[in-house]
Amino acid sequence: MDARAFTPADVPQLTSLLHRAYAELGDAGLNFTAVDQDDVTTLRRASGGKTWVVERDGALAAAMTISWPAEAALQELTPVADAPGMAWLNQLAVDPERRGEGLASRLRDIGYAWCVEQGATHIGLDTALPAEHLVRMYTAWGFGQADTVQWPGKRYRSIVMTRELPAGGAEQLVRVRPRGAGR
Repeated sequence: MDARAFTPADVPQLTSLLHRAYAELGDAGLNFTAVDQDDVTTLRRASGGKTWVVERDGALAAAMTISWPAEAALQELTPVADAPGMAWLNQLAVDPERRGEGLASRLRDIGYAWCVEQGATHIGLDTALPAEHLVRMYTAWGFGQADTVQWPGKRYRSIVMTRELPAGGAEQLVRVRPRGAGR
């Protein structure tokens, strides 16, 4: 799988991917921002950290953003987001037709490697408490509950989860190919 860095030209496809990936959560009454965000919001959120995308068959199949540090609004909600060395996983999305291909895990590993390169020691995330399948996935990835928060305008409380980043030398770091690089 070749992941590459997000570019502003990806915004329309990324917005569409986010809508597809988060549709089931919206159908369950969870008003995640990604359910219906516009292109301006997509650009702002994707540019607020390091974002990677995966293409399949000419379309975006997966994406993830990591912020370091976490956005100011989150830091105001929980001191966990402001802890020294804390990076933040945001807006992970996999096209529903591509789930089960390991795209989320691959992006996670790329993100972990980037965080380690930047000097982060921990990574956090927040997701809707009622999204039990996401809480289970993040728990399986080694995240543990650190707090709960209530985002303004959301119909659910969010669980804040953290984990220590895997330490290691350069041999453990995953490299991302620049766009257009050969196989």
